[in-house]
Amino acid sequence: MDRAPEEVEFVTEMRARSLAEGGVFWTPEGELAVFDPEIAQKVNAINFGDLTLPDKLADVVRGRKGPPVSWKQVRSALITQLRRLSDAEGVGQLAERMSGLIEERLGRLLDMTWATQQVCTRALLPTVVDGLPPADRAHILRDQDFKLARLVRTQSDGESIWKEIRSIWIQIRAGNAVRRELRDRARGHRPRRLDLTDPIVDLLPELGVDRAVDAVTTVLTAIAGPPGAAAASLLYELTRRSDWAARLTAELAPLPLERLYGSPTQSAPETHRFVKEVLRIWSPPVFMTRPVRTGIRLDNVNLEPGQRYLLSTYLIHHDPRHWKDPDVFDPDRWLLDEEHGPCPRASYVPFGWAPKACIGASLGTTQLILLCHLMLTRYRLEVEEPESVRMMLAAVPMPVGFRGRIVRR
Repeated sequence: MDRAPEEVEFVTEMRARSLAEGGVFWTPEGELAVFDPEIAQKVNAINFGDLTLPDKLADVVRGRKGPPVSWKQVRSALITQLRRLSDAEGVGQLAERMSGLIEERLGRLLDMTWATQQVCTRALLPTVVDGLPPADRAHILRDQDFKLARLVRTQSDGESIWKEIRSIWIQIRAGNAVRRELRDRARGHRPRRLDLTDPIVDLLPELGVDRAVDAVTTVLTAIAGPPGAAAASLLYELTRRSDWAARLTAELAPLPLERLYGSPTQSAPETHRFVKEVLRIWSPPVFMTRPVRTGIRLDNVNLEPGQRYLLSTYLIHHDPRHWKDPDVFDPDRWLLDEEHGPCPRASYVPFGWAPKACIGASLGTTQLILLCHLMLTRYRLEVEEPESVRMMLAAVPMPVGFRGRIVRR
């Protein structure tokens, strides 16, 4: 029988209210909870349909409005570049980086939640910004680690003013590293590279350097947390489900890792189903708060600019009104002829909602399939105290007490 995760009180309260009040209700904090899948889809489409980037710093200082730049323009440039980064060569390089980072951690007793976060985040960093000088790379990695440390903290212990100042200083130094990279590429002082920073270089005349830095650091923030949280949850499920580990090993062992570079989901369909179920049952983050940008009028939604609404892919994925046995981990529910189906499309949103859905959804899925292959054919995780490992729902779903060693097979 599946072991229920530990929930902070807020998660338990929101789950109960969602079931009792139809998925849409006001929280005591004055935010509108939108946990109905179709309404959440519509609210996000309206709210971010005309999303523009913030004004340049110079315009803000002078108290004037600059010419608007649509986020869709930036997003389109990033998606075009990401297609190139996700081809067989790019996926192969990602796999090599992941393997190298795992090799660095072999044989040591590790907090696997933290180690998996670092492996995934650091493997993805060159996809976002490659070729950084060592000092600038160190600044960005320090910022990434600081964000990860906050994310995996299991309880709030308050933060002193000095910790806040330190956090701001770390973010400033990381932002300055990105700024230098953008300017030096634009001036020809550093080579252009195949990464997500490069299309932003081409948009510098329209964006200005401040908005360009924001665009890159937004992507850096996106890889510091959710990918690693999903990967830690995947390893948690692999260690608990020997039957599924055996099924996936049988599928992956005959496949050289290189076979996954071109079409991972087609080459390993059973592993793909396993990954999809991990993303459904342990989707990060647990909650997201969004500012209301424009008036929203729907059936039972009435929101004004300046208000905020609350989203939760986790609660949507665990809603018995939309899923059969939602708390049961069952990758076979993704078979078209499986008795648990059908799986409602609007109710499966592990990468968020358009038009702000994660641009790296395909690459994120691929990274998890690569991790399955590495951990089931090349390496093995030896958990120190399997009976003490449990899932906790805080900022993201994450295994706690998850300590072990990675060894070669």
